[in-house]
Amino acid sequence: MRKNQKGFLIALCLCMLSVSGIFGVYQYRKGLSAEPPAQVPEQTAQAEKPEEPEREAANSSGTVAQADTEEEEAEQAKIDTEEDIYKIGEAELAQAEEPKEEEPPAEEKPVGEQLPEEVTEETEEEPAEVTEQPDRLSFSETSKILWPVNGDVILNYSMDKSIYFSTLNQYKYHPAIVISAPVGSEVQCAARGKVSKIYVDEETGTTVLMQLGSGYDAVYGQLKEVAVEEGDIVEQGRLIGYVSEPTKYYSLEGSNLYFQLLKKSKPVDPMGFIE
Repeated sequence: MRKNQKGFLIALCLCMLSVSGIFGVYQYRKGLSAEPPAQVPEQTAQAEKPEEPEREAANSSGTVAQADTEEEEAEQAKIDTEEDIYKIGEAELAQAEEPKEEEPPAEEKPVGEQLPEEVTEETEEEPAEVTEQPDRLSFSETSKILWPVNGDVILNYSMDKSIYFSTLNQYKYHPAIVISAPVGSEVQCAARGKVSKIYVDEETGTTVLMQLGSGYDAVYGQLKEVAVEEGDIVEQGRLIGYVSEPTKYYSLEGSNLYFQLLKKSKPVDPMGFIE
């Protein structure tokens, strides 16, 4: 639309300039025609008198014819100029109205499809639930443990002085406690822990080593029919196995459970932790 207006304004200006030019030419030619005609050499007064009316008539008719011719020429020039201006205006309008190359339409997104950056609704992130790690072990100096088996202590923990062993018939230090119990008595887990090793020892027979956490370990000896496997997390009070026949090191003491508590591989007195 703006280009059409621009073409029209240009055509209008050209038209006004052409009309001004034509009017100027017309005034100039009119001025020339107004000049007095050249005087003819004098003739006799007698000849001039009878011819005077005829000359005036001839000059009058000639002036009128000349004026008519000039007006026709000016009119024709005006018509030609207007036609030229019209043609120029049409050419500019045609150029302005030439169709532009249509730009390809923007790709429309499928209804319902929404890109990640267009998402306006903020989703509130739910806080992650804090769950306890099932493999995490915890044990300290203030922790309490259960009696692993029902029975009496027949050999106490003693690392500051030696005690007498009947079967061995000697005195020696003892890093654990020995609890008397009939064969087949159930042995329960004294404290929650992870079974790190199951092995057979010459003195303690089938033995279970269990990690309690924070550097603490528990040792269960003189077992049979062990009910746990290496890698198991065993809860406090769960069945570990049963009391077995004593090894040759405890033949006189009779069947029993060998129970030891370690802190960083060094023995500590279990009686300080048993409830």
